[in-house]
Amino acid sequence: MAILGSLLLNNQLDRMREQADTFGEAIALQLANTAREPLLADDNFLLKVQLNNLTRSDSVRGAALFDRSGNLVDKAGILPLAANPLQERIKHWELQDEPVTTYYATVDVNDSVAGYTAISLSDRPIMAARESVQDTMINATLIMSVIAIIASFLISRRLARPIHDLLEATSAMRRGDLNYRIQDRRNDEIGGLIEAYNTMAHGMLEKDQVEQVLKRFVSPSVAHNMMADLDQVQLGGRDVQATVVFADIVGFTRLSETLAPDAIAEMLNVYFDAITTATTFYRGTIDKYMGDCAMIVFGVPEKDDEHLFHGLCCAVMIQRMVERLNEFRRARGHTTVEFRIGINSGAMLAGNLGSRERMQYTVVGDTVNLASRLSNMAGGNEIIAAAPLLTNPNIASRVRATEYGAMRIRGKAEPVSTFRIDGVHALSETLMEQRIAQFLAKLNTESQRA
Repeated sequence: MAILGSLLLNNQLDRMREQADTFGEAIALQLANTAREPLLADDNFLLKVQLNNLTRSDSVRGAALFDRSGNLVDKAGILPLAANPLQERIKHWELQDEPVTTYYATVDVNDSVAGYTAISLSDRPIMAARESVQDTMINATLIMSVIAIIASFLISRRLARPIHDLLEATSAMRRGDLNYRIQDRRNDEIGGLIEAYNTMAHGMLEKDQVEQVLKRFVSPSVAHNMMADLDQVQLGGRDVQATVVFADIVGFTRLSETLAPDAIAEMLNVYFDAITTATTFYRGTIDKYMGDCAMIVFGVPEKDDEHLFHGLCCAVMIQRMVERLNEFRRARGHTTVEFRIGINSGAMLAGNLGSRERMQYTVVGDTVNLASRLSNMAGGNEIIAAAPLLTNPNIASRVRATEYGAMRIRGKAEPVSTFRIDGVHALSETLMEQRIAQFLAKLNTESQRA
C-alpha cells in the first residue's frame, strides 16, 4: 500500500511540474509577442511598463528583455545570476531559500530572432500544492491501509473460524465429548471437512452408545473387544486357567410362588446389584444371570494372575453384603434371601459359544460344572470350595477355611473333598467392609429419595 501511494504521489507531482513549466513557457512566449513591436521601435518606456505590469503578480518574481545577442535590455524584479537565454530554456534556482524557475522565450520577427524574454516564477505555489497533495496521498494511503488491515482481519477471521471450530471439535472429541457438532455450513473444501467431522462424530457417538448398551449385557472388556473388531467376532474359544463362582438363591422357587412378579424383579435387582459391586471390586466379570443364579468368572477375558484369590474374596464379599443387605431390608419390612455359593478354579474353555446367528461369550468345562454342583450342595450363606484350591500355600495363608468333608457329586466317579470358606485375611476384609458401607449408604440415599 505504501509503495502504491508513493508511485501515485510521484506521478502526480510530475504532472504538476509539467503543468507549471507549460504555464511559465506560455507567459514568457506571451511577453515575447507583446514586446516585439516596442523592441523593434526601441520604445523602452512601453517595454518598462510591460515588465512592471508582469511583476505585480505575487507569483512573478521578475521579468526581463534581452537583445538578439543575449545582452540585457531591461528588467523588472529579479533574475538569476549569469542569466543566459542563448544556452537554456528553463533554469531552476533559489532566492533566499525560495525556489524560483526562470523561463526563456525568443522574440521572433519573420524568420529571425530579434531578442529574448525571461519570466521568473516562484515555485512556492507548486511546493504548497505538492505538500497538499503529499498530505492528501499520505492520509489516503493511511486510511486505505487501515481499511485494508480491518478487511484482512475480518476476512482472516472468517477464514480461520472454521479451522478454529475444527480444532475445538477435535479437542472436544479428545475429551470424550462426542455430542459436539460444528454448526457452520460452507460449500468449500473446509465445509467438506466440517461435514466429514460431523458425520464421523455422529458415527462414533452411535458406536459408543451401542457399546454402553452392550456393556449391560456382557462384560465391559468383552463389549470393547467386540466393538473394536466387529468383523472378527466369530465362534471359537481357547483353553484358559480361570476361576468361576456361582451364587444361587436358596428356596427361590418357593419364594416366587408367594411374591408378585414386580416384587421378585425388584428384589433380584437389589441383590444382583450387590453381586455386581463385589464382582467389579475384585476385577471379575459377570458371565450371566440365570434366573436366581449369578455366574462370575475371574481371569478371563482379562488376564489376572490372582484370579483364584480374587474369586475367593468376591465370594466372601457377596456373603458379607447379603448379610448386611438382609439387615437393611429386614428393618424396612422387605423380603430377604440367602445365597449359597460354590467356587472352583482350573482349566476351562473360554470364548464365543453358540451358533453363528446367536453366540455368547462364556466359559465351559468340568471346572465350571463342579463349581455349579458345589453351589447346589452349599447351605444358606455358605461358600463351598473344592479342596485342591487350598493346596497352594500362597492361597491357604490368606484364607480362613474349615474342612467340609467329601461330597458325592453327580457326574463324578469319586467323592470330592471340599472346604467351607469362612473369610480372608484382615486387610482384605477391612477393604471390603469399607466398600460394603459405601454401597449401603448409596442404597439408603436412594430409598429415602423414593
